[in-house]
Amino acid sequence: MKKIKILDTTLRDGTQSPDISFSIRDKIEIAKALDDFGIDYIEFGWPASNKKELDSFLEISKIRLKKSKIVAFGSTRRMNIKANEDKNLNAIIKSKAPIACIFGKTWLQHVKRQLKAKKDENLKAIEESIRFLKRKGLKVFYDLEHFFDGFKDNREYALRCISSAREADCLIFCDTNGGTLPTEVRKIIGDVITFLKKENIKSETGCHFHNDSGCAVANSLIAVELGITQIHGTINGFGERTGNTDLCQLIPNLVLKKKFPIQVKLKKLTYLSNLVYTLANIKPSTHQPYVGKNAFSHKGGVHVDAISKGASYEHIKPELVGNKRNIILSDLSGKANVVEVLKKFNLKINKNHPNVTKILNKVEEMERKGYNIGSLPAEQFLLKEEFFGKRGKIFEIKTWKILSEQRNGEFSECIITGTVDGKNREVVAPVNGGPVDAAYSALKKMIATNYKEIKKVSLINYKVMIAEDKGAESSVRVYIEFKNGKEEFGTVGVSTNILEASLEAIEKGFRYFLLRNT
Repeated sequence: MKKIKILDTTLRDGTQSPDISFSIRDKIEIAKALDDFGIDYIEFGWPASNKKELDSFLEISKIRLKKSKIVAFGSTRRMNIKANEDKNLNAIIKSKAPIACIFGKTWLQHVKRQLKAKKDENLKAIEESIRFLKRKGLKVFYDLEHFFDGFKDNREYALRCISSAREADCLIFCDTNGGTLPTEVRKIIGDVITFLKKENIKSETGCHFHNDSGCAVANSLIAVELGITQIHGTINGFGERTGNTDLCQLIPNLVLKKKFPIQVKLKKLTYLSNLVYTLANIKPSTHQPYVGKNAFSHKGGVHVDAISKGASYEHIKPELVGNKRNIILSDLSGKANVVEVLKKFNLKINKNHPNVTKILNKVEEMERKGYNIGSLPAEQFLLKEEFFGKRGKIFEIKTWKILSEQRNGEFSECIITGTVDGKNREVVAPVNGGPVDAAYSALKKMIATNYKEIKKVSLINYKVMIAEDKGAESSVRVYIEFKNGKEEFGTVGVSTNILEASLEAIEKGFRYFLLRNT
């Protein structure tokens, strides 16, 4: 059985979705999570597109990944210039990525109408671009853009494009419009494999499917069955238009159903999915296979009765992909879930303990309000401390007031009254910045009167999204990430007041740090 390699393009093709934009910090965090999960290749972006993209490559080059290889995306050289003069190809080299993935035209209508080039001019650009990057010491993957449409339009020219790219380490056949059906994929890939053998082309082969006809995952599975060994996709299927192959569906299908020996930490799949949703500032799809909140949910009737008696209404065990069973309106199942979470903190609590019910009730209330804390370890730890901890409240906020205005630039001030270890405190924190910065500074200042260690905590990420959509009266979910040395953690606040939600998330982040480190 051939080894299948996965190329994740969440940070390149995924960002072509109209509603997604990642900061450099977001991209690095996602890349580290993909590496930890076990992805083979991470297409990190298009370094020639803008300065931010190139800067992000230079930042990731400083980080030693355990498994994943960084890939820089780009195109073949422009017409009528030499490869070594092409800014796009030179940006790939400047990115310091060890692998280049470049695309070129395969469909004749694009060669003629977009490039306004002759057939052979395009073939020459493909060949010279690959050769240039290879001579610079890079491994080269070549995306045959619009391959399936091009093949259906002019089979001979599509195959000539393959021949021109034969020096590439991997030839990737792209369904760029996403309209190819599984029956067509089976026929075309079969013809291509026959051609490769006939022409003695030794390059590895890959496929890159878009999901415009809803067939991206199915097409990827067929490609693997036919001998394709590199598959491209994105976490949660993000991408332009309707998206790409959803790796959260494809990978468990390959590992659990097809039994391919892909070395990934499958139990971290749901966590990875939620992390990318959070950093993309997009609500998770509850109906997403394998990782969605409802993927293993059951509500009443025959299903719940069967499950309670040991029979199955699930195609796999949810724990295999890091998800969990959810029996709606069932105290028994809910308590069991709480008990499992408490075990992570070395607490062996009987499900009949009254505080287990209290935690369950609080979680259900938080979920109704839109907190969505399931994948956040810091939030789980705080729940455990609230109901089973012994330290009590280290600090407490009694009142707060925030002023923000333009005063020769942005100026904000936060006043907080509260207690630290039972002693009354009042602090004022003026900042040349925004209201969240003022709240963060004020609360840290109040806590630091007793706990100097709090100064080690820095705020590294801030995201806002709608929690409950009620028009102008909507509540918002604020997600904040903190860093303490190498440890990073996130907490959530929800309110109809964005500042109140922000302060709640900050307060919980500081509380988590103090309970863990003092």
